[in-house]
Amino acid sequence: MAHILVIDDEAEIRNIVREFLTAGGHTVDTAADGKTGLELAHTSSYQLVITDVIMPGRDGLEVATELRNSHIGIAVLAITGGGPRIDLEKLGKTAEYMGADKVLLKPFTFQQLIETVDELLNLYR
Repeated sequence: MAHILVIDDEAEIRNIVREFLTAGGHTVDTAADGKTGLELAHTSSYQLVITDVIMPGRDGLEVATELRNSHIGIAVLAITGGGPRIDLEKLGKTAEYMGADKVLLKPFTFQQLIETVDELLNLYR
């Protein structure tokens, strides 16, 4: 199975995603912000990084861009619930333009998460 990094400023989301992926046999590390997540990504070997798009400090768009520019062969999944004045369709397209392979909108189901993770891991095998 894969080594996956989950970056999200919401502890509940990090923990739920970690539980889902661990139940699927993956090894999962977590980070509460983009800065810490990028530090982990530069010091460990991950097949997939799942990052929230909207976070304080270094957001998921910055994370996706940096990972795309510095890590050949790592899949990036952006997750977002948007915000009160954010067009989710445009945000999703921006995330893909900035380096995310896929975007998953919150709330998502366990099945959607697992299918998307499997799809992305298969892209980079």
